[in-house]
Amino acid sequence: MSRRAGQLAEQQAVAYLQQQGLRFVASNVHSRFGELDIIMRDGGYWVCIEVKARASNQFGHPAETVTAAKLAKMTVTFEHFLIARGHNPNHTPIRFDVVTFNNNSLQWFKNIAG
Repeated sequence: MSRRAGQLAEQQAVAYLQQQGLRFVASNVHSRFGELDIIMRDGGYWVCIEVKARASNQFGHPAETVTAAKLAKMTVTFEHFLIARGHNPNHTPIRFDVVTFNNNSLQWFKNIAG
């Protein structure tokens, strides 16, 4: 996926999630531990959202690319993001979601780590 296509997918994901009631916080958060696509709030939860897009299922569903190793990197990066904003990750409700685009069809997978 090109950088432009990735940005477009992330923008579409934010718009969709805002329609579902989530509040945008940040996007493309970088640290020495990794990168987070989108951070939003859903009620009391801080939500880290990974966006994946593919033109076909030839190499599997886009959500399958979020491996345990990827989730571990996201967790460390998200914890540091929260700490930098004065939140204790051990006492802050968090959730990891994935938004996929497959053949232009959007799917939202909530709480992939739960």
